[in-house]
Amino acid sequence: MSEIDDEMMEEFETVILTDEDGCEIEFAVIDTVEDGGNAYVLAVEAGMLDEDEPEAALFKKTVSENGEDMYELIEDDDEFNKIAGLFQLSGDDYDVELEN
Repeated sequence: MSEIDDEMMEEFETVILTDEDGCEIEFAVIDTVEDGGNAYVLAVEAGMLDEDEPEAALFKKTVSENGEDMYELIEDDDEFNKIAGLFQLSGDDYDVELEN
């Protein structure tokens, strides 16, 4: 990671997630919102933070049986669109654009 990346990462909470292939990926949490008792996270892959328009992912934050935080992709289109809209409204420091 470059010096610029290190400086950017200090600004954000980070989480390490494991993809379906078992690879660990570090994400920087850009923002969080709550809706209906659920917490949602807007995150960018740490290695993409210095790009002009990095792609972000939306995750639903859940808690496992042993009390650990877990993050899962939002698969329901209606839920995804609703939460993306909430991030669009709250994004003072960023713009959220949905790809159709």
